[in-house]
Formats: sequence, C-alpha cells, structure tokens
Amino acid sequence: MAKLQLDKGRIVQKLKTREALILKANKLLKEGNLTSIEQAAKEAGISKATAYRYFTKLDALKREASLQLKSEKPEDLFKDLPADDLIPRLERLIDYHFNLFIENENEFRLFLSSVISDSLLDNQTQLRGGRRIALITEALLPLKDAISKYEFDNMVCALSLVFGIESITILRDLCKLDNNGILENWKWAVERITGCA
Repeated sequence: MAKLQLDKGRIVQKLKTREALILKANKLLKEGNLTSIEQAAKEAGISKATAYRYFTKLDALKREASLQLKSEKPEDLFKDLPADDLIPRLERLIDYHFNLFIENENEFRLFLSSVISDSLLDNQTQLRGGRRIALITEALLPLKDAISKYEFDNMVCALSLVFGIESITILRDLCKLDNNGILENWKWAVERITGCA
C-alpha cells in the first residue's frame, strides 16, 4: 500500500513537471517563439534531460502546447457553479469535453497517434498531458465526502474512459455514431457511472 501511494506521488509530480514544460511552451508558442525543446525547458526551469523524457520531438511538444491553449483549467470551468450541486457540474463537464473534442477532432487524433507512436519507440510508460482527470475530480466534488475514496477514485477513472479522443474514435469509427449519438452515449454512460439519472 505504501509503495502504491509513493508511485502515485511520483506520477503526480511528473505530471506537474510535464504541465510546467507545456505551459512555458504554450507561452512561447503564443509569442511565435518556440524553437526548441531546450528553450522551453530552460524557461520552465527544467533540465534538458528531463524535458526530453516527456518530449523527444519538438513537433509533439508544439502539438500538445497548442491543444493546451484550447483547454480550461478545473478552477475556471466550474467557478460559477455551486460546489455542492452535482448535476450542473456533470452537464458542464460533458458539454465542455464534447465541444472541445468535436471542434478539434483532427488535432486530437493526430496527437493521440503521435503519443502511441512515441510509446512504441521508447518502451516507457507515457505520461499524457491534458486536464481530464483534474476536471473530472473537480466536477465530482459534491461526492467527495459522500462515498468512499475507493469508489470516488474508481468513478474518476471510469469517467476518464468516457471523456477523451479515444472514446470519440471508438464511438465514431467502430460504433458508427454521429455527433448526436456520441453525445447521447456520453450522457448515458455518465448517468450510469455516477448514479445520477
């Protein structure tokens, strides 16, 4: 159990380091001045070696930094909603992810493709960016003290399967759903996972 908590702590720290690198790359990209991974690493106060563990190619860093420009921070997405009212928070979570992925589907598919390709090349566990887990956790705050940590963590993981380009790809390509069908399936899945029908 202690090792599991330690591993989770390391993963959280790695995600924070990766996020810092992406944020600096994002800033440089907005300024039209992102020329190298080393440059973004220096701006973020991260060693070159550490930066290359997350991104081996500048194109991959640029792609993820450009997608980050389009995503909301958890504290911003729900700031106007009550912290104790689950239904509107889930509705906001669904609408936000659906619109983000539908409006930028090609970019997200390219990003997913590059992440999978890179993972095959270096045989290491790939830490993916994005704010999916943080957004889901924030949306579920009204349940945090109402259910066990085990149930809460499993609910976050189950919802992370719903909200992603992976889900859109499967529902569109394999299940042959159109946008309306994808949205309806997401709503159905969220209702069953959270028990909020």
